[in-house]
Amino acid sequence: MEKSTYYVFSCRTEDGKLYAYADTVQNCENLVSIFARIPGLLTANACDTRRKADEIALCWNRSYRDNGTYAF
Repeated sequence: MEKSTYYVFSCRTEDGKLYAYADTVQNCENLVSIFARIPGLLTANACDTRRKADEIALCWNRSYRDNGTYAF
């Protein structure tokens, strides 16, 4: 059976501040066009599970807060 949903951990910059988030993409979506529409995108990394993508985003956001570079 083919997997229909994939999980992505992404990092963006907004007004010089950073934040990370997890998102899903559907099978056969054009990733170039999806990521091209996201302003300030720095990275987009595939993860095996949504849980793993969420954990990584939480860890990166914690690090951004500690460094004083968190966007929110």
